[in-house]
Amino acid sequence: MLVATAVCAAPLGQGHAPVFASLSPVQDAPADTAAYRARILELSYALRAFVDSLHEAGVEEVFTLGLGGNAPADPLEKMDQVRRSGIGFSNPEADRISSELQRWGRALRWGFRDLNQPLVSRIVIRKKDHTAIWYHQNVELLRTEIAVGNPLIGKATPEGAYHVLYVDFRPISRWIRGNVPYGHEYNPYGARQIPFFQDWTMHGNNDASALGKDISKGCVRFHNAEILVLAELVLAVRTRVDVVP
Repeated sequence: MLVATAVCAAPLGQGHAPVFASLSPVQDAPADTAAYRARILELSYALRAFVDSLHEAGVEEVFTLGLGGNAPADPLEKMDQVRRSGIGFSNPEADRISSELQRWGRALRWGFRDLNQPLVSRIVIRKKDHTAIWYHQNVELLRTEIAVGNPLIGKATPEGAYHVLYVDFRPISRWIRGNVPYGHEYNPYGARQIPFFQDWTMHGNNDASALGKDISKGCVRFHNAEILVLAELVLAVRTRVDVVP
């Protein structure tokens, strides 16, 4: 019988870190056995529950412009607003959520240390239906909504087989006229950035209405709640990224 891994996430707005309520006893389970597959299914349930809890807690709004958006269309005016916010800008809620997710990630990896690492060994980016599929080995863990590149705006997201290069836990958007700090509502990278080929990356967003569209300059955008989780599950070189039509 499958013993479910329970993940309890108190609303992040209340300042409580998400923690595991219980974990199944860890037992070494050789790959491709029924026990191993059951543990992968357990991991999938845990991830789905936790991602849902982050959405319910409003994590998206901490890094974005909100539902309507309030950014000026003129990029120079945007940059002037960033400058006016001062070089000491900080987003304490973004910083707190970021730290909590890293603690959660350490607990998750320890709790599933009997599985081969990384916990997400492959990500398939399906451009046509704007979906990212997360896999452990050949078992699907999760499907999430994404946005991809539009060649009329910048470049198409390149198709092919790649690997995660590294994880940027506090991405800064670097513009010719200045930098947009982590946690700023005009930072298009949102909560995390995960490069996978040259200057193409998987990253969060600062306008969730862009998800589900061909709208980026080439990169793959995720919901912030989901890129926060994904960043804890991948490893450089060892997590493969397949971009397909």
